Amino acid sequence: MQQSQSQKLADTFVFGLVVVFALCVRYAMREFVTSDFINFTSVWYAAVQEHGFAATGTAVSNYTPPYMYLLYLTSRVFPGVSPVIAIKIPSIVFDFVCAWFVYRIVALKFPEGRQPLFACMAVMVAPTVVANSGLWGQADSIYGAMLLACVYFLMTGRAALATMAFGLGLSIKFQTMFMAPALCALWLRRTVPFWTLLLIPAIYALAMLPAWFAGRPAMELASVYLTQSGTYHSLTKNAPTLYAWLPQSYYSVIVVAGLVLAVSISGLFIWKVWMSRAKLEPDLILQLCLLSLIMTPFFLPKMHERFFYPADVLSIAYAFYFPRRYFVAAAMLFASFSSYQLFLFHRQMVPLPALSLVVAVALIAVATGVKARLERDPTQ
Repeated sequence: MQQSQSQKLADTFVFGLVVVFALCVRYAMREFVTSDFINFTSVWYAAVQEHGFAATGTAVSNYTPPYMYLLYLTSRVFPGVSPVIAIKIPSIVFDFVCAWFVYRIVALKFPEGRQPLFACMAVMVAPTVVANSGLWGQADSIYGAMLLACVYFLMTGRAALATMAFGLGLSIKFQTMFMAPALCALWLRRTVPFWTLLLIPAIYALAMLPAWFAGRPAMELASVYLTQSGTYHSLTKNAPTLYAWLPQSYYSVIVVAGLVLAVSISGLFIWKVWMSRAKLEPDLILQLCLLSLIMTPFFLPKMHERFFYPADVLSIAYAFYFPRRYFVAAAMLFASFSSYQLFLFHRQMVPLPALSLVVAVALIAVATGVKARLERDPTQ
């Protein structure tokens, strides 16, 4: 008993050190400025500073209003903080929310072990997690946390909470839809009742209401993502996807073909899960969700390097569930962090086509594991 108590104290001490280290690393990055801050987020933050909550009722930002709500809240809680630090605060807070949900996911398999603590600490210091918030000040940890919550609630059989978390994520970023194939497959397998899917648009609409009351037209709120889709015209915005190998000169043709390919592969994935007799146990649900989060952006054109963020974080939990496939997490984190280099530091450490192969290895490994589980005889 005494040894167990001393072990808990040691674990708490180490955990505290990692938390302090994670915060110090982010603090050291606090003044790092990117072109996204100069051209976009600094303008949005200036709007909420000048106009208060009324700024959420304008089209000053091409992000959805919930992100502006967070900037407004930050401006009120930390009024004296410089804008470049202020826009990073919500993302850093949600870094630790992501870590918490990974802890909870891993604890489902190891309720008495130290693995959940190690997984939590791994998320806090993961390169893409640190860079995304501490350097870039991006919002990926916010919707990423909602997706991790969705996975956790799916694994624990709480479908209503899962779809509510999905709806919240969707109100932040459209990239939440990368997990839609898994959610659809689980609906067809009756793990997710149909009525709970109705919570997704309901939560999204509720999230838009404050901005609507502040004066933003309903049609603008309903078409934010449609407007975003036409912003860039590149097969890949330095994302390590299939399109790193294809010529930009055939953009118009390849974009259409790529959409058809992505929908077809998602359809095949859904059909395979639907037709399988395998019992949808928590570890299989985790695999399905991770596969969906890697597969969807990999086969879709016009992806950004940051769009693998949810897969990066969930792959850490996956590594604890399937230790022999730890390389999946290593591959995802390496590919994503390497792809960040061009935007953050104006250098390409590894050629993008090579990084896409690294992601393809992770994708194949996860897909092979899913296929084996789906084809396993449930009576054995």
